[in-house]
Amino acid sequence: MYSKKKFYGVICFVLIIFMVNNASGDQIILVADEWCPYNCNPQSKDKGYMVDLATQILGESGHTVKYMAINWSRSIIKSREGEYNGIIGASKAEAPDFIFPNEHLGIANNHFWVKKGDPWRFKGIKSLKNRWLGVIQHYDYGKELGDYIKKNEGKFAVQIRAGDDALDILIRKLAHGRINTLNEDKNVFMYKIKMLKQTNMFEDAGHDLTPVEANYIYVAFSPFFLKKSTKYAKILNEGLIKYRKNGKLQKILSTYGLTDWK
Repeated sequence: MYSKKKFYGVICFVLIIFMVNNASGDQIILVADEWCPYNCNPQSKDKGYMVDLATQILGESGHTVKYMAINWSRSIIKSREGEYNGIIGASKAEAPDFIFPNEHLGIANNHFWVKKGDPWRFKGIKSLKNRWLGVIQHYDYGKELGDYIKKNEGKFAVQIRAGDDALDILIRKLAHGRINTLNEDKNVFMYKIKMLKQTNMFEDAGHDLTPVEANYIYVAFSPFFLKKSTKYAKILNEGLIKYRKNGKLQKILSTYGLTDWK
């Protein structure tokens, strides 16, 4: 018969193992500007599907994730310097020195947006002539559009915004005619204008024609913490593969009205 003494001994052993495993876990600080539904308001119940994935997958290995919303330029710079552990929603072109999992966590689907009733449609870079384009500082817009932005930076043809509320400002500018074209991920733009109750004010003016591989987005880890970042990327990569197979990925995506990008 199993004695109480042995029973309590087993319980104590399990508790000790649990405490050791949790004590060995790291607090991983991930940052980005709000880019819902990928990463949303840190104070909200639904913080974004990339945040949810990172939190759950890394949590299963004993780590805790702290997500903070700061502007994109600062997110990259400060993570590179080691103040934070990584960034959310990055393409490889935006932070080529960072540590990426093999599996991407989504696909950015960048489109041009105009006010309702504007007949203009994107048909290549030349079609941007005489347009006033709004973009966000340090976002990856692909090579061709990126070159156009650099060439016209500082001119009225391209208006670049930075800061925590960069997209909100650009949408207001588009609504009031201070720009007449905006480039943004389709999921993000639709989610934002729904929150702003402006769903009937704008139209999709076409995909920006960047190759799909260039639009893969990830949770990318700081090169400052090379060894740990490599470990985190591996955990996230393996976890995503497992979540895709067991249905947990789609369950998380369903919260945001999304389906698996693959």
